[in-house]
Formats: sequence, C-alpha cells, structure tokens
Amino acid sequence: MDKKVIEFIRKKDFRFVKNIGQGGTVKTVLLKDEIIDESFVCKKYSPYYEKHKDVFFSNFVEEIKILHKIYHKNIVRVFNYYLYPDLKTGYILMEYVKGQDLKEFISKNPHLLNDIFAQTLRGFNYLEKNNILHRDIRPENILVSEEGIVKIIDFGFGKRIKFEDDFDKSITLNWRFSPPNDFKNKIYDFRTEIYFVGKLFEEIIRENLIENFTFTNILNDMIKTDIDKRINSFTLINRRVISDENIGIEFSEDNKEIYKRFASGLTSIFNKIEQGAEYVTDIDKIISGLESVYRNSILEDYIQNPNSISQCFVNGGYYFKSPEFELNILRDFIKFINSVSIDKKRIILNNLWQRLDSIKRYREESDDLPF
Repeated sequence: MDKKVIEFIRKKDFRFVKNIGQGGTVKTVLLKDEIIDESFVCKKYSPYYEKHKDVFFSNFVEEIKILHKIYHKNIVRVFNYYLYPDLKTGYILMEYVKGQDLKEFISKNPHLLNDIFAQTLRGFNYLEKNNILHRDIRPENILVSEEGIVKIIDFGFGKRIKFEDDFDKSITLNWRFSPPNDFKNKIYDFRTEIYFVGKLFEEIIRENLIENFTFTNILNDMIKTDIDKRINSFTLINRRVISDENIGIEFSEDNKEIYKRFASGLTSIFNKIEQGAEYVTDIDKIISGLESVYRNSILEDYIQNPNSISQCFVNGGYYFKSPEFELNILRDFIKFINSVSIDKKRIILNNLWQRLDSIKRYREESDDLPF
C-alpha cells in the first residue's frame, strides 16, 4: 500500500484573545475558533531561557503523549497538537476551563467542599488506573469550572510509573508541604500523590475554618507521613468516599432482594480472581455490557454464557465456573439499576465490589488449577 502523506486543504486559523501566562518552559494563550464559536487554551513550548530549549523538549512531548491517552470528566481534555522537532517547539490545543483554581473556588464556595473533594479523587483515581503520576500537585493545577466541575491540569511533570532515573527531579518540584517519609527511601508513587492531595485539602479546610467536612477520617488516613500507615490507593479512597457520602440513602426491600439475587449469582461464577485484576469502574459500560448479555439470551430461561456477566465487572485473569444463572435475575437487575440515581448506582457497584473482594485471589505466575 502506498503510504501517502495526507495534506489538509487549508490551515486552521484562530483568533488570539489574550495571554494567560508564561511558565518556565511554556507560554499559554487563549484562542478563539470563530467558525464553531469555541475557545481553546493553547500551550506553546517556549522556554524562558533559550539554553533550556533542547533540555525540556522531551518533557513537552511526554505531556502530549500522556494527555492524548486519557479521557475523563475531571481531567483537562486535549483536542490537538502540533510538533516541530527540528525547531524544538510545538503547541497543544486543549480545553478552556473557565473558572477558578481549587483554593479560590472553595474559599468562595465552602459548602461545595465535599463534592469537589470527591470529584478530585475520581480524577486521580483515573490517573492511577492508567499508571500516570502527576507529580506537581498544587492548587493552580486543579481548576474548578463555573459549572462546578473539577479539572486536573498541567502534566508537564507527569510521567508513567517507572521513572527511577529522575527521582530527584520529582522531589525538587514546588512542593508546598513538608515531604512524607517516602522521600527518605526515594519512593514516589501513588501513595505519595495521595499524601499531597490530602495535604492540599487539609490546608484548604484549615484556612477556611470548615467544620462540616464529611470525609475527615479518610483525609486523616491520606496524610499520614508513614507510608505504611497511609491508605495506599485512590481506588480504596473512592470506595470509602462512596460509602461515607451515601450513608443516608435507602433502598426498598424489593430493590434489596433484586440486588441480593444478582450479587449471589455474580459471585457464584468466580472460582479465583488473579491478584492484579481490576474491577470495571465505568457504570455505563457495565450496564451496556449486561444489556448485551441479556439480549443474547432473551429467548432462553438461563444465561447461555455466565462468564459474559463476569467480564462486565472484572478486567484481568480469573478462573470461572458455569453455574445456572436465571435470565429473569439479570433482567430484574438491569431494570433496577437503570431506574435509580447515579448516587445509588455507585452504592450498588461499591457493594458488588465488596462481594467480589471475598473471592480468593491468586498470583498470575501460579500454575495451580482450581480443580
């Protein structure tokens, strides 16, 4: 096949609106696309000192690689990029977040702290699941839009999980808090990110004299200086947040019965789950998968392939059994979960995860069979 270069008919034109700022390595401006009437933030790689142009270009490319692979409501979205390696420059065209940084927003809206805390954790949980460390956790890098949506920005120092070669760079960034004990052992991982996110919210709570914070116990477990005593993943934090923020929500006895029947059927499918397997967290994706399983067995009394249900909830290896799974149990559960609010959906999913937690785990390298 002839690999021809695709040439676009014309270049894309934007109208300059204003300068946003000049950092050590990038200049940021606001642009307007007048054809679609949308504003975009454009980051140009333009080091303040010319001698740094070659040195930090790889960081700029790395930020593009990171942002192009992630898509989450609470993380700034990249729309396009333009790189000119020969000239050691480039541009990132990204979402314009009209709003305030984290500290400014909470100082004016202290009553929204619980929601902003939960949103921020969901964003960092997504990064953790994609093995991306932010490494520059400051109020300026967590924005809140006018609609109250948290957006984590600025991945200029971000890196995929293995970066032993430049650990010193990670600990000399602009940390605003005393470092945890992790640094003494040259450790910087997601537990360290948890510490700095926690310290940031602790400072905000203290400065604004906020007393009605729902997640105080969770926060205290995030900011322990001893890494072995600190809660060790954003996934666990998010599950605790879901439990704590929905204590007052109740379900009818009929709904509880539908849940119990489905949960028992789900756990009966598994024999063992591989230690590194992860739970699916996208509720819409889970529901869509279950609906597909139901359609494929709609003329039957039982699900033809129960393993297709387990695949909706677990990513990774596991041994499974083939129990009889009644079609009406799946049908009732789909109707139930589609009928409730997003908060109740999260509670349901959190409870299913707790059921799955009780299933025996095995290590991937193990050759033992479950029979």
